[in-house]
Amino acid sequence: MTRADLVSIAPELLLAIAGCVILLLEAFAPRLRSAFTGLSVATAVAAAWLVRGLLPGTSFGNLIESSHLTAVGSWIVLGAMALALLASQGYLRRERILGGEYHALVLWAATGMLLMLRSVELLTIFVSLELLSLCLYALAAYNRKVVVGSEAALKYFLMGAFASAFVLYGVALLYGTTGTTFLAGIAGAVRDGAATSPIVTAFGILLLVAGFGFKMSIAPFHAWAPDTYQGAPSPYVGFLSVAPKAASAFVLIRVLSTVFPDGLGVDWSVIIASLAVLSMVVGNFLALVQKDIKRMLAYSGVGHMGYLLIPLAGLDLGGPGDGSWRAVLVYLAAYALMNAGAFAVITMLYGRPGEQHLISELSGWGFRYPLLGFCLTVCMLSLGGIPPTIGFLGKYLVFLHAVTHGQTWLALVGVVTSVVGVFYYLRVVYFLYMKEEVHEPTGLLLDGWGKAAVVLAALGILAFGIFPAWLL
Repeated sequence: MTRADLVSIAPELLLAIAGCVILLLEAFAPRLRSAFTGLSVATAVAAAWLVRGLLPGTSFGNLIESSHLTAVGSWIVLGAMALALLASQGYLRRERILGGEYHALVLWAATGMLLMLRSVELLTIFVSLELLSLCLYALAAYNRKVVVGSEAALKYFLMGAFASAFVLYGVALLYGTTGTTFLAGIAGAVRDGAATSPIVTAFGILLLVAGFGFKMSIAPFHAWAPDTYQGAPSPYVGFLSVAPKAASAFVLIRVLSTVFPDGLGVDWSVIIASLAVLSMVVGNFLALVQKDIKRMLAYSGVGHMGYLLIPLAGLDLGGPGDGSWRAVLVYLAAYALMNAGAFAVITMLYGRPGEQHLISELSGWGFRYPLLGFCLTVCMLSLGGIPPTIGFLGKYLVFLHAVTHGQTWLALVGVVTSVVGVFYYLRVVYFLYMKEEVHEPTGLLLDGWGKAAVVLAALGILAFGIFPAWLL
């Protein structure tokens, strides 16, 4: 291990050390708990600055890669983490569970995500996946006073362990047939015909797709999402619904683009396109009938991951400037802002964890809480892909990629399911402004940290939607 190696993982080291420091402060200086959120957000900002300064190249024996692409992926994860941490302060205080363990687990989960999206070797990817997964399982059950939270965490843990087995078995098969766990080496074996069994190689890649499909909640690997979203702490769900999906999508497109550098071919393209269609249809139509806003967003997330798969179905050679990468990264940035922003508002407007978060409870609250109502409306419009929001830009690039790669039918499926999505997103806006208030809110804590999170998310959605060149 050289000094250059340590410098190359400076952002991850900073996140990991900050988590340890916060745990020590929790033990020896508990009076500083109110400062943990500020310290964690400052760590995220500092890590983002360190990411910007990383030199392109590889380190740790070519296990870790630094590039402009990994920098963008890291910024998306760190941005989602910062928004979730800002939204968490009021929730933790309201539930009387403010402690350093929460912030440390979030920081360590982000450490795993950054390492995972920068890894170019399968065992390193798997170890990073386990680091982030263990933190996410613990966070799902963090509010131990809520029974459904423990149930949500248990379901997530059991299904997550099953998915991890898929990933590890896929790694084992690929190593057995190609003799390497490096993505470039696997690609060379596939290209040169050196793999001992093409069928086993294909099955190994399919297991990887299934394992990371679980983390992205792609249908049919999505069954954990609605229950986990409903029972887990809302600010944590804002993080869970965005950051792990971004890191997993990054790994998935890296695996596919590296192993198949000249294009997926017809068979793999059909498989990815089928998963995209299934996710778009299942996610949007099941979200249509939900009365709980967190379950609605869980199913809508399944649909959004279907849209994200569209560029992967038309994956082709092109490097960093390739349209597939651009469409995926813009869509991930859009999804991070609008979903994290929506859950930040939900965190503040629903004061009874463990109970249903009924959409009807928002009736008339757009006038009672004009700032939060406006920001939630912006998030809903962006999720529906309505201009001038960043959600429209993301869907435009995704559908344009499908059309330019001869997959117009896939774009049409996306457009039709998007229309379905617009209905249930606008239903939230309808209740906010066009229904009479059904009851006065009780037990809410509208803190400055949470308001900062929703305002930042709404400003980002509108700024990048109106001035897309900043992002592109």
